[in-house]
Amino acid sequence: MGETFWAIRCVYFRYLAVFRKNVLYSLMTTIVEPMLYLLSFGFGLATMINEVGVGGKMISYRAFVLSGFVGQSVLFQGFFEAAYGGFIRMYYQKIFKAMATTPVTLDEVLWGELTWDATKGTLSAGMVLLIGSILGDFNPWGALILFPLCYVFCFIFAGLGLWVSSLASTIEQLAYPQYLFVFPMFLFGGVYFPMDRLPPIVGKVAWALPLTPCLEITRGLLFNVPIGWYCWALVAFWAVVLPWTSHGAMKRRLVK
Repeated sequence: MGETFWAIRCVYFRYLAVFRKNVLYSLMTTIVEPMLYLLSFGFGLATMINEVGVGGKMISYRAFVLSGFVGQSVLFQGFFEAAYGGFIRMYYQKIFKAMATTPVTLDEVLWGELTWDATKGTLSAGMVLLIGSILGDFNPWGALILFPLCYVFCFIFAGLGLWVSSLASTIEQLAYPQYLFVFPMFLFGGVYFPMDRLPPIVGKVAWALPLTPCLEITRGLLFNVPIGWYCWALVAFWAVVLPWTSHGAMKRRLVK
């Protein structure tokens, strides 16, 4: 077990070294995008909308949409880093197979990939949490508790990204799950408006996707409102199913 953790750590620090070498580009892709959404919607659209209800509590729309950007950050950063980054490292750069020729096994390479993909998304979400706490829109203690949970959320979406990467024959094929699953989650999962504003059938479909329970937990902690037990159960379910499914699918793809 100790050797496995050491090997995963080696893979993780390999990605960290690349991140530090290209730190300006990495910061642009990890932090700037959520900041642009924050400026546009948090300080633009929020001036046109008053308050919205969350768990029986009225909060400002700016606070509501800022909390939504936490979910958007873990979704986009976790998924796209694993889907497109994972495909490039697998198909074009052959990095997975190259690392697997060392004492590090393919299993350990893939777990190292997932843990790093989740880290980048957590950094992005952490910036939103920091800004929301400084502005007074978030409960600072709730944000502090939420920060490590964001890693679990990112792990879910990194699993989804690596899974679709393992199934794609060309990089263009990654657009199918992007438009069929990721964008619907982003648009209907509660980022910009409360779930009770959706038609019932759309709301049920949204709850079948992993972003919705992640956002419910996010807002429950940030605004000190009740969180349903089913949200925790759904997050636990996706946190087990998607990473393990993606790990197995990518391993089968690489050992063909």
